[in-house]
Amino acid sequence: MNLVSANDQLVNIAQICRGCPTATLRRAFVRALREWAQQTMWLTTNVQGTLVTGQQQYTLGNDPDLDIVALKGMQGTLAQPTGNQYFFLTPSDPTTWDPNMQPGIPGRYAYVPQAQFAVAPIPNQDIPVLITIAVQPKEGAVNIPADPLIKYSNEIESGALAYLYQLPGQPWSNPNLALVEAKRFSAGIANGKSDVQRKFNTGTQRARPRPILFR
Repeated sequence: MNLVSANDQLVNIAQICRGCPTATLRRAFVRALREWAQQTMWLTTNVQGTLVTGQQQYTLGNDPDLDIVALKGMQGTLAQPTGNQYFFLTPSDPTTWDPNMQPGIPGRYAYVPQAQFAVAPIPNQDIPVLITIAVQPKEGAVNIPADPLIKYSNEIESGALAYLYQLPGQPWSNPNLALVEAKRFSAGIANGKSDVQRKFNTGTQRARPRPILFR
């Protein structure tokens, strides 16, 4: 995932909120990007790992720049004499899993906060997996993902301004403009959610659960 400096994204809001410390500007911008990413699930990345024989629960690790918001998909690979066979694991409620189920090829997974997951049944062999996770920048991040800024930089700036305008006792404080920018930010969140529902295709599409395809 391509990362850029958060400070490089502050020019527009710095011109509006003149005199605001850089640390405050950055906090406002990263705060808006975190909220947008968390609500839309737009920002994703893939990680590779292995389901280990006899182990049901796993950790996704810790990234210095990103927090994991959710697990969005998982694909396993089975080695066959004729070549690799790929299969999808489906999201499932772990409270419905049979604790007496015999080990086998996992067909279900569940996200376990924070940054963990479990599979069922317990693997009876080592299985390579490709996992798609939704992420957001860490609070206080200095480097942030570049991809959302290509399309949604204006909306994220509005989220930052909505926060800054609400700060009391500052030269740039303006509760009325805070409401205006908050509406623009909310629209950006709604559009980001629509992108995800349409699988980033244009036009209308009925929102329904679909397996995530990995390439």
